[in-house]
Amino acid sequence: MHQFFHLYITHATICSFPIESRNTIFFFYLSLASCCFFFITMEGNQLPCQASYMRNALFSQGYLDDQFLQLEDLQDEGNPNCVEEVVKLFYSDSARLIQNIELTLENTPWDFEKLDNIMHQYKGSSSSIGAKKVKKEFTQFQEYCKVENIDGCMRTFQEVKQEHASLKRKLENYFQKLDNSLEERRCEDDDA
Repeated sequence: MHQFFHLYITHATICSFPIESRNTIFFFYLSLASCCFFFITMEGNQLPCQASYMRNALFSQGYLDDQFLQLEDLQDEGNPNCVEEVVKLFYSDSARLIQNIELTLENTPWDFEKLDNIMHQYKGSSSSIGAKKVKKEFTQFQEYCKVENIDGCMRTFQEVKQEHASLKRKLENYFQKLDNSLEERRCEDDDA
């Protein structure tokens, strides 16, 4: 059983408080809205509260940037899983790129140009889904490649993999929650 929180607050309600309290109440109201005690819309569909909260957290914690929003804009009723499909493609492609980087790091002498090229592909792929934290680590890796610092490359590559895995888990959880919520809503609509 899901609990949904509804907050009904009107201009008249805010105005009934003393002047000193109004700003505090209004900002509290805004912070509740941004934490998703409301429903937000995505291409006309209401996004359930828990999924919305998870999505907002991905942005507020710096995992995603505006590119993810642009990706969401491509999603419509004709292709309701567009974003999830693109993210899955990213993860299948990135697994190949990670393996290529690992193989290149194992071979000596190290080919920093090759490492930089692979990482450049990986960075571009990450940018396409708005993977902000992952992209930040790529930039550091590329800096180490320029100065041929293998220790820095190896250390940063481990951080890239950690950020990559963390984002993957968070997005999988988000898409699962979103799918479950939308399925429950369809069942409720069918029962009505």
